[in-house]
Amino acid sequence: MASKEKLIASAQKFLAKGQLPKAIGEYQKLIDSFPKDVRNRQKLAELLSRADRTEEALSEYEKVARNYADTGFYLKAIAVYKQMQKMDPSRAEFYGKLADLNVKQGLVGNALSEYRNLVAFYEQSGLTDEAVPILEKMLELDHDNPNFRAKITEILFASHRGDEAIVHFMHLVKTLQTKQE
Repeated sequence: MASKEKLIASAQKFLAKGQLPKAIGEYQKLIDSFPKDVRNRQKLAELLSRADRTEEALSEYEKVARNYADTGFYLKAIAVYKQMQKMDPSRAEFYGKLADLNVKQGLVGNALSEYRNLVAFYEQSGLTDEAVPILEKMLELDHDNPNFRAKITEILFASHRGDEAIVHFMHLVKTLQTKQE
């Protein structure tokens, strides 16, 4: 087994020469030898991304982000998921994970923004039923927000879930009446 320093030095030499595939190979050896080293895994993900090996890069980034989240480094996990989101903005799970991590970090405004993006994604994809639980999470964070309540009501009515829609509508009316008083 090669030493960590030798593998990193070798990878750096390959990078300096513009030999990206060989550098990736060295980082893969590093990961095989030292699987718990998150920084090397993140560097591998970056190199895979540069080599347009998006799926592999996203897989490695996911492992890095999960490790950060599991160990309580939510801001680092958020940063990694943001990179992933830039690489492939069509994946709904990135918005949800970003929102949930922002909640854990206490960044409610950022969480609500990610949830809004996720709701918009579901609506554009014709998956309006998927938006309801997200809007309910938004209401948990900002309980009396009339806009969230109105959006849930609208989606529920459109989904032929009239009884549920009426409950939300009545709560919306009550909230608006309270604000007027």
